[in-house]
Amino acid sequence: MKYASAPVTAATGLSHSQVLDFALDMVSAMAESGQMAVPVKPTPAMLAAGAKAGGVTVITVWKIYQAMIEAA
Repeated sequence: MKYASAPVTAATGLSHSQVLDFALDMVSAMAESGQMAVPVKPTPAMLAAGAKAGGVTVITVWKIYQAMIEAA
């Protein structure tokens, strides 16, 4: 989506709509390559779901999640 009269940001020289368009393009590129953004710290619901799926403790899930984020 393009906006006709968006203010220009000093840091990039791009209008807010151009910055938003760029960000959306990057998110789309991530999705097309099979990637997604995830939180650095998992939510309690994520930890609980991992523990249930793996039959392990939430602490184990937290350690696995941290290792995966560090390896990414």
